[in-house]
This record gives sequence, C-alpha cells and structure tokens, in this order.
Amino acid sequence: MELELVNRLKTYVAYSTVHSKELTTRIVTKMSLKPLILALNRNKRNLEILEKILGKEGYQVVGVLDPPELDLEIEKQEKIDLALMDISGFDKSIWTSCERLRIKEIPFLILSPHHQRAVEEQGKIEGAHGVLVKPLVVKELLVLIKSLIDD
Repeated sequence: MELELVNRLKTYVAYSTVHSKELTTRIVTKMSLKPLILALNRNKRNLEILEKILGKEGYQVVGVLDPPELDLEIEKQEKIDLALMDISGFDKSIWTSCERLRIKEIPFLILSPHHQRAVEEQGKIEGAHGVLVKPLVVKELLVLIKSLIDD
C-alpha cells in the first residue's frame, strides 16, 4: 500500500512538473510575442505615462532614464522592436546612443521639445525614422509605432 502511494505521488509530481513547465513555456512565449519598445526619457513621470499608454496597446516597454542605462538594455535585450529617444535635457553625447541603435539595426524615433532643423538633420545622420515634437499626439504616435514595428 505504501509503495503504491509513493508511486502515485511520483506520478503526480512528474505530471505537475511537466504541466508547470508547459504552462510556463506558454506564458513566456505569449509575453515574448509582445513587441518590445525601449524608451529613454529623463523625466520619470513622463516615462511612466508612456509605459502605461504603450502597455495598454499591447507593447512591452522597458523604460530607462539615461544613456548608460539605455546602452545596458541594448546589450541585454535579445530583440528590441523600436526605441523612443526623448532627447530633452541630454547633451550631444545622446547621439552616440542613437548611433548604437543604428548599428544594432534597431529602428528609433526621436522625441524633441522643439522643432529644430539641427535635431532633424542629426537624427537623419544617426538613422532616426523620424523626429516628433512634444507635446505628442498619442493617436499619431501609436500609428507611427505600429507602422514601424509592422514594417
């Protein structure tokens, strides 16, 4: 009787382990199907708002506050579908991070506080897919993101 109970328990544990691994695999697969957007923004509150808006639209968002953190995420993440680069408050070294995105073939958009020809020109040089002037129109941003990710 005891041996039968032990065998039943082993069978149950084996089944549970396999079932748990299958479930975990399905969950991880489902999560990884969400396009990953890497967002740089010096303003933590704006970053949280952006994460919330994009998260509701089905995107996985990794937010970073500075270029060194951005560079770490570029190396860490297996696949980044798009980067949003809010250049507000950063010095010219921000373009080095943009160049890194271009080299890694990660499409990116630049978010700028003002319409400046110099920003547009430098953005083109670094490979930006566009420059958006703040305040952003959410619907337009979402359409642009979708078109870049689906491309």
